[in-house]
Amino acid sequence: MINITTKIHDKFSIEFKVGFSGSERDANSNFNVNTWFFIPNSLDINSSTYGKDHFYRDVKSNIRLITPEFSMLEMVEDEAIPLNKLKQSLKSFLAHQIGSTDLEFQVKMFCAIFKSALRNSVREILHGTDESAMPSLCRNLVDGIQQVTLEYRKLVAQASETIGGMEAFFYGDEYMSHIISVQLTRAVHKLDRMASTEGRALLVDLIQKEIQYKEKVGYSHVSDEDDKANRELVVKHGQLKKYIESALFLKMDTSDDGAAVKQLTFGVAAGIAMLISTLIALPFQKYLGNYPALIFIILIVAYMFKDRIKEMMRNLFAYRLKSKFFDHKTVLHFKDETIGWIKEGMDFINDAKTPEEVLKLRKRSHLEADNALQQERTILYRKQVNINNQRLRNQFEYVFAGINDILRFHIQSYVRKMDDPILTIDTVNADGQIETIPTARIYNVHVVLQFIYDDQVEYRAFRIAATRDGILEVKELS
Repeated sequence: MINITTKIHDKFSIEFKVGFSGSERDANSNFNVNTWFFIPNSLDINSSTYGKDHFYRDVKSNIRLITPEFSMLEMVEDEAIPLNKLKQSLKSFLAHQIGSTDLEFQVKMFCAIFKSALRNSVREILHGTDESAMPSLCRNLVDGIQQVTLEYRKLVAQASETIGGMEAFFYGDEYMSHIISVQLTRAVHKLDRMASTEGRALLVDLIQKEIQYKEKVGYSHVSDEDDKANRELVVKHGQLKKYIESALFLKMDTSDDGAAVKQLTFGVAAGIAMLISTLIALPFQKYLGNYPALIFIILIVAYMFKDRIKEMMRNLFAYRLKSKFFDHKTVLHFKDETIGWIKEGMDFINDAKTPEEVLKLRKRSHLEADNALQQERTILYRKQVNINNQRLRNQFEYVFAGINDILRFHIQSYVRKMDDPILTIDTVNADGQIETIPTARIYNVHVVLQFIYDDQVEYRAFRIAATRDGILEVKELS
């Protein structure tokens, strides 16, 4: 199964989060994701100005495991798998004074699972439309948070007393306290729009308690008086986020795909060129042996032909190999175990090589003169993903459903040739006076994604609206 979510990451980048979940019945799962970028010709993005290296600089991919799914109550009640694993790891460490790496991993996993569970609970409020259900949702949310933090902070106190305060526990505690404040504040914003006072009071009370807790233990928190402290807080929480989520990120070894085959074919190309040049030179050597100067000139000409023939054969073989091999192959490792690989390739293509279904989703209008006369530039970004389900599900403490590929598409290279971001339009208003109205000058980059898994094909289409000042919106097209 393949899932995708998208959002504006920052002013100049879009984030596509693609989740690959393998089948429980298959030892291996293979996925294909093809992405077509349709770029206005006026932006001057083409094979001459924008090569593969440039493209891969603008596309940043982070690969991580999909966070195991638990509700907050499931974390600490019934089987309580995350809590019990953390307790067992701490107990084992205290008994033998070894295994600090595993203990740190369990702390990170507990906090990462809490973040995911908290986000899912808050989404119920953010996406809810029934105002009467809000108090109950808020009450359940607060109860879940309090139970999880109570159990975790018991372990923080135990670790502090027995092993001198292991840093991982405190990092995890500060991280959890921070995301509680962030997520609950988002929910309060939603409740303000719905005028739900009871649920709002519950969330605000917990936010204030967390602020008091941070002040008590010395954790950083937002201040309305100290800008320097707030700047340091942003840096600290960015570091905490990377620290906690490092438990889920995979080690990646990237190399050229099919490098040995490419070198072999290029060697064959050189051999063919040498053979042709030799066949050209031999007859002249036989019949013109008494004219060494002429033979010398003929050998030079033959060598010139050999060099050109070799280059032509290299280009021919490279073109043939392009459809069979990718640009890069990345092997994925988790805890020194290989769990799969990802291949990726990028090429400029024309409409003749673009599937009809993709062109239909692009919905190119006849009014788009820039694209109708000079045609858009189309980039095809291919990705093939292989996951070893057996190793992923059976070799580690948790059952991981698959991997997330978090792809960030940066558009700085695309805005360089855009015109001024604001266009002024003069009009005559109702009073008969000339009025100047500023409006944004927008350029649209269309993106169509094709997902292929288990003989199923799915398409998603998006439109990125941007000016020279950055991205304005990302809209999914029906």
